[in-house]
Amino acid sequence: PGLRNPVWVSTDNLRDPSVLVVEGGYQIFYSRLVGPNWASPDSWTIARAFTRDFSRFEDITDVSPKGYASPGDIVPWHGRWLLPYQSYPAQPTRLCVSESRDLKSWSAPRVFLAEAAELPWNTYRRVIDPTFVVEGDTLHCYFVGSADVTDVAGKKLRANLLGHAITRDPALARWEILSREAPLLGHSATAPDGVENVMVLRTGDHWTMIYSEGLARQRLALATSRDLRRWTLEGPIAVPRQKWMARKYGAPFVWRDGNGWRMILMGENDQRRTTFGLLSSPDGRHWTPLPE
Repeated sequence: PGLRNPVWVSTDNLRDPSVLVVEGGYQIFYSRLVGPNWASPDSWTIARAFTRDFSRFEDITDVSPKGYASPGDIVPWHGRWLLPYQSYPAQPTRLCVSESRDLKSWSAPRVFLAEAAELPWNTYRRVIDPTFVVEGDTLHCYFVGSADVTDVAGKKLRANLLGHAITRDPALARWEILSREAPLLGHSATAPDGVENVMVLRTGDHWTMIYSEGLARQRLALATSRDLRRWTLEGPIAVPRQKWMARKYGAPFVWRDGNGWRMILMGENDQRRTTFGLLSSPDGRHWTPLPE
């Protein structure tokens, strides 16, 4: 009650939110971009904050060294919590994971799924935006690689493409890459430069994927699956535009909230400042932002 978008504005640029519902509120993990030097690893960390109701943010602290970004879903796995993210922006970027027993202290970054950089379709040899999904004794990892593609006008451009791997190894050392020969999705007529920031959640009798579609003209899109392996594209998600997201928006994170769903979204305003806003949905498909 009384909340307005954007719900969180900081002197830092806030990017790539991930929310974990905990007793008494929410832990928010995010990319913290400090200062104007986007290209310096010293400008980037994974940070964490606690909020009871999205009106006040407390206990803000970095949980990674400098040079890391884009936290994914925090999931329980064999007696501890896993936090996936990426090295950034130093090249080559790699997928990393930290572990925690108490959601307070986190281990140092450890590279995992390094072989994703060598996939034949990932010609840039970069891997970003990991997302974890636990399905019984199987841990799924969706990740993004990049390649040059040609759009319908014959123009060459870089596209972000989605890969998919699974493991049953508690140590995350042995993976089976399901998208070895071709990406799961990415380059298309509606998104010639691909996809990024994938979020996967269980909705009723199927799985729903909400993600950022396109890079230059980014929007949200939705796909569905019965088995987490084969996906049906359902098209774009309509999001009413507000000032805090006037220039760009993306990096959605969605969670169950009572009888409906809630989304935290990164928005970029006309001054290129990135902040976080909230949206709600009764079904995970149709979204309404808080008033501005």
